[in-house]
Amino acid sequence: MEILQLLKERIIDELHKKPRTVVFWYDEQGEYTLESLEETLADQPMQVRALTRNNFFSLKIEIEIEKKQDSFLLYANFAKPEKEKNYLLDMELYGTEFKADTTALFAEQLQVSDTLLREMIGKYPDFFKSAERKEKLKRVIKPQANDHDFEYAMLAVLTGAPIAEMDKIAQSLLMAGLQEDSNELYKSISKRYSKERLYVLLGQYFGVHVESYSLQHLMEHILYAHFQRYAQFEDASLQKKYETTRANASALFVDDWLQTKGSDVLEQYMQEIEETFSIVELLSNRPMEQYADISTFPVIDVLLIEKLTTELLHQTSNLEVWKEVLQNRLKIHWANRNERIRGLLKVLVHALDLTMYKTLLKQYDTRIPLYVQYASNLYVIDQAYRRFIIGYMQLDHRELLDELAEKLTNWYENKYLSKVSEETNYTLEQAELGKLPKQAAFYKEYIEPIMQKESTRVFVVISDALRYEAGAELRERLDARSNGSATISPLVANMPTYTQLGMASLLPHKTLTITSNGTVLADGEPTNGLTKRIKILQKFEREATAFRYDDIASWSRATADEQLKGKRLVYVYHDVIDAAGDSVKSERETYAAVERAMNDLGKLVDSLSRWQAKRIFITADHGFLYQNSKVENAEKVASVEGEKYDSNRRFIIGENLSIGAGAIAVPKKFTTLQGAEKVITKGINRFVGGGGLQFVHGGATPHEAITPLIDYRRTSQATPVDINVAMPSRIIKNFRVEVPLYQEQSISAEFMAHTVRFAFYLDGDRISNEVDYRFNMQGKNHERTTKLVFDLTEQYYKAGQKCTLKMASVEGNKVTPYNEAEFTIHMYNALY
Repeated sequence: MEILQLLKERIIDELHKKPRTVVFWYDEQGEYTLESLEETLADQPMQVRALTRNNFFSLKIEIEIEKKQDSFLLYANFAKPEKEKNYLLDMELYGTEFKADTTALFAEQLQVSDTLLREMIGKYPDFFKSAERKEKLKRVIKPQANDHDFEYAMLAVLTGAPIAEMDKIAQSLLMAGLQEDSNELYKSISKRYSKERLYVLLGQYFGVHVESYSLQHLMEHILYAHFQRYAQFEDASLQKKYETTRANASALFVDDWLQTKGSDVLEQYMQEIEETFSIVELLSNRPMEQYADISTFPVIDVLLIEKLTTELLHQTSNLEVWKEVLQNRLKIHWANRNERIRGLLKVLVHALDLTMYKTLLKQYDTRIPLYVQYASNLYVIDQAYRRFIIGYMQLDHRELLDELAEKLTNWYENKYLSKVSEETNYTLEQAELGKLPKQAAFYKEYIEPIMQKESTRVFVVISDALRYEAGAELRERLDARSNGSATISPLVANMPTYTQLGMASLLPHKTLTITSNGTVLADGEPTNGLTKRIKILQKFEREATAFRYDDIASWSRATADEQLKGKRLVYVYHDVIDAAGDSVKSERETYAAVERAMNDLGKLVDSLSRWQAKRIFITADHGFLYQNSKVENAEKVASVEGEKYDSNRRFIIGENLSIGAGAIAVPKKFTTLQGAEKVITKGINRFVGGGGLQFVHGGATPHEAITPLIDYRRTSQATPVDINVAMPSRIIKNFRVEVPLYQEQSISAEFMAHTVRFAFYLDGDRISNEVDYRFNMQGKNHERTTKLVFDLTEQYYKAGQKCTLKMASVEGNKVTPYNEAEFTIHMYNALY
């Protein structure tokens, strides 16, 4: 019955492919009758006829003249005649033959040579004893397979590989373990195939030419090839032990495996084999440049981290070279898989930045006002230090960087802040602000012109204590978006730099005064509280309102439409940094609060953009001064005596105030607050009294007094920059290919960065490593080029053969085809 079922399936398949067919079945044993065949095919449009040695002619007339639209099964109870005696040979050529021999049938199902199948059954009989294995073989074997393809397919079945290709077979096998006595797949291959033949095929694929080796040795070979691909040196003993003729294919195998779900097994092998190779001893005394690009073993990142830390401590590092190295390390495998390594690398990037920015202090120009220099370049010192400290504090095991953190903090607080303190005192004494815009004129100079000339709805977001350096980082984040552009300018805060006065200064007003209970008045109206601020806004712009961030953040689109309907001016108040810093219990979380604030503001801009906001201003009431280490007694001064209206660690407002040596009256140029005396501490001093010491504001340092004004405008979607291969002659002469690439446009409001994935392909198969590169260059034409290196797998390439460099755009997890470039292969050295 099995044979008849196979016959029926064959006929159904034939009729599915063509409207009419003629099937010949030569059954030498003559086991079936016409009746049984007709019964089996009763539901098929098939005429069943007996083929005898005497009815060739009559059948030919019936099939080709009388019933030329019908399909026929011709059943013969004798062997197939030789060609010269086969009078229906012409019909067989357009028909098909059914073979009842199970091996022949199986060969037909596999679409392979009957001879090849019989040869394989003879060599590996145990493999074919399982119906399940034979069924799996059908799914993975290539049509018209040769003996090499057939063996790959058998190994794919035995290893559970998804396709019959050696890289997938080897991955499945190696994932099952490197010890043969416990690797069940290896034991199955040994029993049902041939372990000797397995090692021959593996050796051919990975270029391992040794008489005998193990899975462990093979894995070491493969990882050494991956290691050596980017090593700038050779170790004679390792090179001899792990010599391979297909190093690029081996390295590509590792790269591909790392992209799969089974990468954790390979990672374990990497960690074990780095000890086998004695990587620490091998690299410890070598120059960093010789191994900085190697991504194979996690200990390499640890060695680089230790080396850079030592160099930073002894001031012997090439900062720019190291920064490029770290940025590259952050893109490769172990930094993305190991949070500790990634954290250390990122912290060291900030340490490098801070170390490089030290030169800015040496270049300080006493002829230029402090605030002007701060807003131009000095702020990056505070930015780098904040990033370093927050990254350092978040590390699980930060003891490796303890000494470096102490050294950088010592420089930041005792050199940098000391210099800023001196220059702040000089600025106050000379009353020299420089030509920077004032916070108190914010509404008149920035908002009022828009209200008068445009119909655009304007949002003003005020983030309490968002100082300038954090605003600069926020601007970078916002400007990187595809549907908006952001600019930043400094505002000099009204002094003393505290919340009540800063918030009042950002409201529309003509004069600011203060009452004896500390309430700041705008044109006689109190400015404390949301309701009172809305009232003041509506005096100048009838369709104005204000909200707290915590309220607006949870709005749906429908709620936003309802709340904002008819409103032209909307103030939004955000308080994260000041809320954390003003509490003694949480002031050490100040830098973490800065990060939260920037994330909040980014989300808010997203929401406002979805609500069709086209103009968004982000600013602050004041900045802050923060010292991570303990504030010493030398920085504390006696409090001022007199009638106090308001005060904190850095300022006092009141009447009949006595000013001691550590304090100074606020110069008239620095404030528009009328009706009281204003005293602030000099430099970075604090008044003795209650409250926190590490986070303070109210004084005149640029950290407190320079606030950001970010102008974010929603724009049309920016276009990713175009990328082209910059090679007039695209000829490949070696297995290592260096490809120059050109970024057509400079990054701007119209053109955004573009991450592209590159790889070479031949006949649909990838033959090189994949390289991801982010094109975000700015500048002139010659400044927008780069070179990427590809390693082709070692195989025979015909002279003149064409291959393709395929490019795909990468956006998060989304990868879409972008472009292609054709190359011609001429491996001249293969000829001699």
